Amino acid sequence: MSTTIDEVKALEERRYAAQIAADGATMEELFADTLVYTHSHAGKDSKREFIDNLTSGRFTYRSITRLSEDYVEYDNAVIISSRVRLEITVGDVERTVNAQATIVWTRTGGRWQFVAWQSTPVAA
Repeated sequence: MSTTIDEVKALEERRYAAQIAADGATMEELFADTLVYTHSHAGKDSKREFIDNLTSGRFTYRSITRLSEDYVEYDNAVIISSRVRLEITVGDVERTVNAQATIVWTRTGGRWQFVAWQSTPVAA
């Protein structure tokens, strides 16, 4: 496996931990200002909206389980195809979402940033 993929895998670990912890500072660091986060219900958040929703408690990730991942490296991008199980609380409603996600990281100015998430619900 390439050093680049190892680096992005480590960033993914930090990102998932930050989302579960609602750690706004780490998300600010890892997320590109141009982030587009498309949820499995087809709603779309910008970086600001996504971070604000998590840090305000509007929604909470109780756990994120990565069931499978495939990484493809390009010159300044890494695309991840991932099967995930998300345990989420939205308001007072607990939900489990099984999804197939496409995740994009790009290297800009010498550093990697999370630029896109697109998930589609799938059967458990």
